[in-house]
Amino acid sequence: MLLKQQPSMQYPLPPYTPGFQTKYDQRYLLSNTIDSKRRTKSSNESSVSLLSIWREEKKITIVNQSTNKKLIATCMNINHKNIYHTSIKDRKDLDVKSEIEKTFKLHPAYGHRRLALELKMNHKKILRIMHKFSITPPRLWYTKTFTTESDPAYLASYFNILKTMDLTTLAIGDVWSTDLTYIKFQGKFIYLSIIQDIVGKEVVGFNLSFQHNAELVLKTIKEAALTAGGFPHIFHCDRGRENLAEICINYLKENHVQVSASDPGSPWQNGWSESFFSRFKQESGNLNRFNTLGELIEYIYGYLKYYNTLRIHTKLKMSPYQFALQVSESGLEKRGT
Repeated sequence: MLLKQQPSMQYPLPPYTPGFQTKYDQRYLLSNTIDSKRRTKSSNESSVSLLSIWREEKKITIVNQSTNKKLIATCMNINHKNIYHTSIKDRKDLDVKSEIEKTFKLHPAYGHRRLALELKMNHKKILRIMHKFSITPPRLWYTKTFTTESDPAYLASYFNILKTMDLTTLAIGDVWSTDLTYIKFQGKFIYLSIIQDIVGKEVVGFNLSFQHNAELVLKTIKEAALTAGGFPHIFHCDRGRENLAEICINYLKENHVQVSASDPGSPWQNGWSESFFSRFKQESGNLNRFNTLGELIEYIYGYLKYYNTLRIHTKLKMSPYQFALQVSESGLEKRGT
């Protein structure tokens, strides 16, 4: 009877070395070998399958670019029926693309979130389709220029009351925000002053003038009071000379309105009006496309009506008019900003 030679302690044999395997070791090796072959075969088949799909799609792309599609498909040995096949998902995406393009005719500046609210779809789906078809809103950008001229005399007189308030407790009509901007038209400067309700987002008053002065602001305040049927509790503005002029302050105090002013060099503290002018100029583009001042004024009036009644505000998820209507019908008294 032959005895197996014992392995040296200094040079141990590696696992499963031939000559020192049990029957269980042999089965293990055989099983691993079979599994390895299966995985290799599966990987190769997957690669071949993906390559064949890519080649087929490439052929269809070439055929679609030709005039005689059926003849070219026959020469390239592909089924001509595949040329005219469109997946259900692609057809649905094309329908949504068409809806987006229709919406842009009325709302040319809507991004994917407002489009989703308008079309009552998921905003991620809208964004995916916009990326798929390279759709961008036909909006026009502009260069922002600040027109506020601060007066040092007002630095200590007024401060930002809203910083210490809980804005979620405010109701429509409690706080108004005001600002003005310039419009360069045919070599002249025209100034637009607006007053906006910070809760309902409605522009309750606006006026145009060739003068950048307190009379423009006062006229806008009076118009807003007539439109809203009263005065707010707080009138918020930046530190411009025209906003904090004596005639404006006295008129507001006579009607028991507190004046709140942004901190020096902090335009974001009057973000409601700043945001409005940003959107207005962005969506309006080059206003010099109008031939006369009358056409420009007509456009501005039309835009403000559109802003108040139709344009969706992302914070409200509806237009200011729809929000005010919803509040009045439901009996809600408060809705924070």
